[in-house]
Amino acid sequence: MGVDPHEQPTLADVAERAGVSVATASRVLTGARPVSDDLQRKVRDASRSLGYRRNTVASSLRLQRTETVGLVLPRYATSFLSALIESVSTELERHELSLVLRYSEPDALHDADNIVSLLDRRVDGIIVCPPSLEVSRESIQAAASVPVVQVGRFVDTDRSDSVGLDEDRATALLVTHLADRGATSIRAVGFDESVPADARRLQALGSAGAPLGVSLAAAPFTPAVLEGGIRAAERLLDEGALPRAIVCANDDVASGVLAVLRMRGVAVPGSVQVASMLDLSPGREDHSITTLRHPWPEMGREAVRLLVDAAARGSDDRIARRVSLAPQLVPGGSTLPSPVITPQEQSA
Repeated sequence: MGVDPHEQPTLADVAERAGVSVATASRVLTGARPVSDDLQRKVRDASRSLGYRRNTVASSLRLQRTETVGLVLPRYATSFLSALIESVSTELERHELSLVLRYSEPDALHDADNIVSLLDRRVDGIIVCPPSLEVSRESIQAAASVPVVQVGRFVDTDRSDSVGLDEDRATALLVTHLADRGATSIRAVGFDESVPADARRLQALGSAGAPLGVSLAAAPFTPAVLEGGIRAAERLLDEGALPRAIVCANDDVASGVLAVLRMRGVAVPGSVQVASMLDLSPGREDHSITTLRHPWPEMGREAVRLLVDAAARGSDDRIARRVSLAPQLVPGGSTLPSPVITPQEQSA
């Protein structure tokens, strides 16, 4: 049976075109319950071909949902957060959901107001990329009535799913890269041992280096910014005993370290190699710093998937899901271009 082009297509028309029941078509278009990928594709293709438009106001009233999701981010001027926003927004659109953005100050200790603001808008779920673990913990407590997914830093809890970096894989990539190029000692710069996330990274760096004969020492803490890298490098040079490699918390710290080393006549990467744990400019063409590119687009898509799944599971399912994704090592001019071959290996 065809659809009268002068009449607005109905849900029944979509179901007939897709060859499914009205109930199944409704579940796909509202996201009320999980549906197989094949059925989702058929229903969405039928919906698009017919030009079907749901009455979102009536649907929201009936389901007591607003079909909106909140995203809370630190107010950093970095392109990796733009990549996260874009991937979350695109994935939400695929599920016919809308995005509401809120920003935290980078040094915020509390952020419950942002969560309360989103709850006042009756969002159906919240994705949090917090500036600190304290903010993440507070956000989860404040948002107890809706599903929450943490991205990046995360608090271990049975009340929230999370998506983050595979720290063991990340540190193994970087330390192996440096060890293969002759590094036997690493100084870590820009890491605060009193902060759990930084303590985990330092532990992972040490664990990755031990089997390779690479020692690790943490430099006295300086902030993970350009100025902090400058201060740390000046202190290392004043001590007079440079390591074979320096691993920095992020690209800004690494830039500060590089600037001081080169200004003081230290050959990089010949005498000291420098690498970063966090690429702050994904997609850049300049690879002056060897760095780890975090999979922010994939993390955004996974966060939405977890949130949609959590909403479908309901409040009775309290098993927290944790997704860890591997980064990409991006070699740059701050480390040697190829592995060092020992005389023993040459004669083998």
